[in-house]
Amino acid sequence: MPNTDGTQSPAGRSHRPAGLRQGEVISIDQRWLQVLLGPEGVSRSTRVASHTVLVVVHTVTALTRLLDVLPAFLGDTRLRILYTIIDGSPFGPGAAEFLADIGARVIPWESAVANRFDLAVAAGRSGDLHLLSTPLVVIPHGAGYNKYRKQETGNRKQETGNRKQVYGFAHDQLVHDGRVVPTAIVLSHAEQLNRLGRSCPQALPVAVVAGDPCYDRMLASRHRRREYRAVLGVHSDQKLIVLTSTWGQGSLLEQAVELPARIVTDLPMDEYRVVAAVHPNVWVHHGAFEVRRWLAEAMQAGLLLLPPREGWRAAIVAADLVVGDHGSVGVYAAALDRPVLLAAGDPAEVDPAGSTARLLRLAPVLAPAYPLRRQIDDAIGGHDPGRYAELAADTFALPGESLAALRSLLYRLMRLPEPRRTVRIRSVDPPTPEGRAPTAALVSTEIRAQAATGDLAVAVSRFPVADMAGHSGRPDADVHLAVDVAESDLGMLESADVLLRRTPTAGFPAEEWTASVLADYPGCRVAADVTAAGRCLLRLRHRPAPQVGPAQHDGQVYEVRQVDQPGGPLAWSAGPVAAETLVSAVYAWVVGGRPLDALARGVDVRVGALRTRITAGPRDDDADPPRRTS
Repeated sequence: MPNTDGTQSPAGRSHRPAGLRQGEVISIDQRWLQVLLGPEGVSRSTRVASHTVLVVVHTVTALTRLLDVLPAFLGDTRLRILYTIIDGSPFGPGAAEFLADIGARVIPWESAVANRFDLAVAAGRSGDLHLLSTPLVVIPHGAGYNKYRKQETGNRKQETGNRKQVYGFAHDQLVHDGRVVPTAIVLSHAEQLNRLGRSCPQALPVAVVAGDPCYDRMLASRHRRREYRAVLGVHSDQKLIVLTSTWGQGSLLEQAVELPARIVTDLPMDEYRVVAAVHPNVWVHHGAFEVRRWLAEAMQAGLLLLPPREGWRAAIVAADLVVGDHGSVGVYAAALDRPVLLAAGDPAEVDPAGSTARLLRLAPVLAPAYPLRRQIDDAIGGHDPGRYAELAADTFALPGESLAALRSLLYRLMRLPEPRRTVRIRSVDPPTPEGRAPTAALVSTEIRAQAATGDLAVAVSRFPVADMAGHSGRPDADVHLAVDVAESDLGMLESADVLLRRTPTAGFPAEEWTASVLADYPGCRVAADVTAAGRCLLRLRHRPAPQVGPAQHDGQVYEVRQVDQPGGPLAWSAGPVAAETLVSAVYAWVVGGRPLDALARGVDVRVGALRTRITAGPRDDDADPPRRTS
């Protein structure tokens, strides 16, 4: 009798979908299953496969790891791949939507256990995997096997006697009625054999060391680092900080949920970019709305939030620093030789012999009570290349060869010759974060003479502001509030010293808009249109000297331009950040009592390590600066 894949099955095995009785009137779904899994499927197929692989999905996280393995079957028309969702994890919601989005053919779990397939692959250990009558391969869904197992209910760690159990190595996850359930247990390194043997010695004969295809994909993505940084809006002079939180107790979001907002607002926005990667289990258990609500203040200040399924790997490749906890992301970052700073993490949650515990012992720890920027800069500047080389070597065997090793294993279990085509490791796709540029910033400025020439230069540092809490008083003479008119907080707009327009309004030219803003917001001293590329238009409100400048400039529209440095290339990439920063430089110059006419000769502006030069003069009515199109 034909099997699910058109081959012959052992005598007596039924191919009727689970729960369907002889002669029963079937629904559309049951009829579809009957065609898909029964002999009728052969006549309905465009291509008839000789073998069927069943992908068993526990969670979104597990599916992301399984998708790293499935390229082993790429292009092999002898195979058919079906998917099923097992009810084995409290974090199962979201898996069905994920499968639908990738166009997977999904069958009910009841049908999966009622039929025999040639191979099953899973990245979880929970649930009734023992019901499958199919050779089963289980792979890790993290950087090896590290976290202690939790009970299905509550948050208390499950124990056997006084010994905590590592998830994936627990005896009852691997053995049922005296039988080892998996046909093969994939380990990322031989180090894990000892720990598996201590927990479940019966499973040792089926353990296979095959490396980690997730890690290999990150290795294969290193040449795309600049591309990923560009997608995240990181310029060559900026540092990218990636915040990562695992789920549950001891995680960054459990121990320090306020930290993302603190980091974003403590770092100059023109010198740093901050991205957050939150474990999929957090999104599944709490919901996307809740995750965004927790991070709302940080996102208002410019934090970029990565989606739960993918993006974190590209961000780690692109990162200058990873701030994390006891999750696997930190281990992957360390293995890629990225500086790691621990902001959370509970050693009691992980096996002390595992790679995560080793990272908790090796990486520096962030002290929330001390200035964050100094600790971040020290972690980046003080990183010793190769610091985590031994950790990487003891966590990931066969670097660059994991998928090839897995393919050999999978085809051997199916008793099929491997395809002739070479296994190719795919780089990860660029990240697609959500977020926007901050609409308000506290700008610190300082005008000082340059040591080399004695000429004055304006140093500008902008710090994003999410709300006016803590900023209700009038800023000091060298600090001002610059706000985009797109800001929704009326109090912020009314408190602004500088109001900016990033997006042009049809039929509302800059000359009219700047005059209107100064009329509508009496506290505003400068209104600036920054919609042009490499230049901006601004209007000053008249104030007695030396507060704003000479009275003859009252109401005049000025054009500020960025110019080449004498004897060198332009050190700044023209864009909205540049234009907004230049407005603040002019504001500081004028508020400091210096004549605006002096800017016709130009002045240097410094933003972090960057240096550029600007000029300012009355607006030329015949000139129409090009609008920014991006």
